[in-house]
Amino acid sequence: MNKFESSYKILLDNNWSLEEFTIFTRLYFQNYSFIYCLEDLSFSETNSKSSKLEKVLKEFKLRSGLSYVNIYTIFRDEIRKDERPDVKSIKYASPGWIELYLNYEVAIEIAKAITIFLSSTTAVVVAYKKLYKIFIDLHHLRKEKKNMSLKLDVEHIKTVNQLNNELAKGLGYTNLDQLIANTNDVEETSKLLMAHYRRMNKMAEFVRKGKANFPEE
Repeated sequence: MNKFESSYKILLDNNWSLEEFTIFTRLYFQNYSFIYCLEDLSFSETNSKSSKLEKVLKEFKLRSGLSYVNIYTIFRDEIRKDERPDVKSIKYASPGWIELYLNYEVAIEIAKAITIFLSSTTAVVVAYKKLYKIFIDLHHLRKEKKNMSLKLDVEHIKTVNQLNNELAKGLGYTNLDQLIANTNDVEETSKLLMAHYRRMNKMAEFVRKGKANFPEE
């Protein structure tokens, strides 16, 4: 796809600070990178399901905040250069827009995911909080036992798998089975989904405040 053949307008409204705009565009790029690399889209078989990315998901261990930054950098690097979001036009008004060159299919998936996320806020928050507690408890147990490779027990794995399904559903993420196959680790799957949740939640806040809207067509 030629970069200049595909663009998408995010609708903007109300007043924006420069800091808000910087945060918003960074969040959009991160969520775009996640969907581009980890969702099962029609173009993904040839473009983003590379052996490098699959290897990363099997071997990369999300054990710290720095690791989350690293994984999003890896996602970004897996995006074709002509499909990385870039500014086509900006109109700052009420209403206004930011129009981006990108992969249109990914942009529509993000728009649909935001709609699903906003309609299932309570359920997705509960799933996230339960997962967060499980992994905080595991972190404390690892420190107590001085064993950072300690794994969840069978019952916790069953619970986490259920919560991962709930979280993925609330995020509008449909490729969970493939993600599980690539990470081959329930904890790493959870932490990828939880990282995505945090970024989607922050981006959705702009919609809640009436500052942004993501058309689905």
